[in-house]
Amino acid sequence: MRFTYLLVILIVATASATLAQEVFKGEHFIEVSGTAETEIEPNQITVFIRLKEFEENKTKTNLEKLDQDFLNATKAAGIDKKRLTLADAGSTIGKLGRKEKDAFREKSYEVVLTSAAELEKFLEKIEPVKVDQLRVTRVYHSEMEKFKMEVKVKALQAAKTKAETLTKGIGAEIGKPLMIREWESDQVYPMPNVSYKTMAAGMQGDGAGMEDESGVAFRKIRLRAQITAQFEIK
Repeated sequence: MRFTYLLVILIVATASATLAQEVFKGEHFIEVSGTAETEIEPNQITVFIRLKEFEENKTKTNLEKLDQDFLNATKAAGIDKKRLTLADAGSTIGKLGRKEKDAFREKSYEVVLTSAAELEKFLEKIEPVKVDQLRVTRVYHSEMEKFKMEVKVKALQAAKTKAETLTKGIGAEIGKPLMIREWESDQVYPMPNVSYKTMAAGMQGDGAGMEDESGVAFRKIRLRAQITAQFEIK
C-alpha cells in the first residue's frame, strides 16, 4: 500500500513538473501596448438648411421666394441642384392661433459638401438669403475604414518597436508574435465652428449653431488606435 502511495506521489510530482515546465516555457514572452493617432481632412460635410416664411413690417415673405433665392445662391456657389436633398418640404408650423392662411410654412434641405473651402463659399453665397436655420450635422471621409486600418497598423508597429527596445536592454531579442489584440478607441468627429448670421427679421427660430459673425473654422477628424501584443522572447 505504501508503495502504491509513493507511486501515485511520484506520478503527480512528475506531471506537476512537466506542467510547470510548459507554463514556464509559455512565459517566455513580452506583452506591450502601442498607440497611434492620425488626423484627416473630411471630404463629406453634411449641411442642414431650413427656410421658413416670416413677416417683416407686416409684409409676409412667402416660401416660394425664399426657395428661389436659396436655389439661385446655391447655383452661384457652384453646387448642382442634384446635390440637394429635401429633408422636410411644405410642413406648416408656428400657427399659434393664427388662421391657416397666416401660418408660416417651412422647407428644409440637406447638401453634402466636399471640403471646408466649398462650405465657406456656400455660406458666402447664401448669406443674403434669409434662411431660418443652418447647421453642419455630420463630417466624414469616404475612405474612413482605410484610414482606421492604417492607424491600427501604426499602433502595432509601435508595440513591436517598444518590445524590441525593452528586450534589447536585457540582451535578448523578440521572435514571432503570439497574440495581437486591438482595443476599440473613440474616434473624434469634431463639428466645425460655423457661424452664420440669420437675416430673417422678426424670426422666432432657435438660431442653433449661429452667431452674429460669419466664418468657418474646421478641425480635422482625429483617429486613434491602441494595440496590445505579445512577442516571443528568444
